[in-house]
Amino acid sequence: MRFTFKQLRYFDAALRYGSIARAAEEMNISQSSITAAIDLMEGNIGTALFRRIPAKGIVPTDTGLEVGRRVVAFLENCRHFESELMSLQGSPTGTLRVACFEPTAPYVLPPILKRIAALYPSIRIDLKEGDMQEIANLLKEGGVDMALTYGVALPQDQPFRSLFFARPFVLIPSDWPLATRQNLTLHDLADLPMLMLDLPASQSYFNRLFTSQGLRPKVVHTSKSSSVLRAMVAAGLGYTLMNINSRIENEHLSGYVARPLLGDLEEPNFGLAYSASNEKSTVLQAVLRISDDLVREGQFNALELRPNLPPNKH
Repeated sequence: MRFTFKQLRYFDAALRYGSIARAAEEMNISQSSITAAIDLMEGNIGTALFRRIPAKGIVPTDTGLEVGRRVVAFLENCRHFESELMSLQGSPTGTLRVACFEPTAPYVLPPILKRIAALYPSIRIDLKEGDMQEIANLLKEGGVDMALTYGVALPQDQPFRSLFFARPFVLIPSDWPLATRQNLTLHDLADLPMLMLDLPASQSYFNRLFTSQGLRPKVVHTSKSSSVLRAMVAAGLGYTLMNINSRIENEHLSGYVARPLLGDLEEPNFGLAYSASNEKSTVLQAVLRISDDLVREGQFNALELRPNLPPNKH
């Protein structure tokens, strides 16, 4: 083979990022090494694989895209081959590239990573965080093997293992009169100042919740950080809607309280999405078994905040 394994990885990084600088940063090498790998491949193949656009980066040619698809498939086969060889003695061994929807990472990652470390210490997790659209793109392009995310932003044919249904709830300042109530509705909130998570797919989801009730939220501030939204709620600037409940949000701490929402509301499915081509990987199968065990044990139940309704009287 005229190309080294390392050069193919450099080419793949350049193709994924559309930038020699970003590819070099990911691979922790010089930009000249990325450029040299591309030049070598173009010279051996006999045609341009990228168009260089000043101030915009690099754009693959049609041939570059086709070469890229073949390079990705080859690198994936090599990685799985290496993992399978290392796992021959029984314990799954290798690297699993995992992406996680950033606002949910502090709540869903720890129990999974803790169980992996306890049962399969030879599995290494390469973790990336991003918004739902970034994660969907990483899965589509082969940038990760598995992702912890909501199913709403994924293609219908995407393999997906559910962990829980994330019912929306509201965070409100603890000194608001509404904080004394155990359950609220979107009608209670529509005329009050709202603080909204400003991420792809998130805004459209929260807006859908209101429009499904014939309402429109009064958005006064947005943020890409759920932590910033919590701080603004604690400062009394408004309320915010979320789907992942932390264990302390019901304790009247930090200047806000969490309250369930009544009504027929869309509950996005949160779980593990993965590439069909990786489904037989021993490492991925081990992590999927762990996730199933955690669900059966109720490890994610505390992340759901549902209405407190009185029992039915017969």
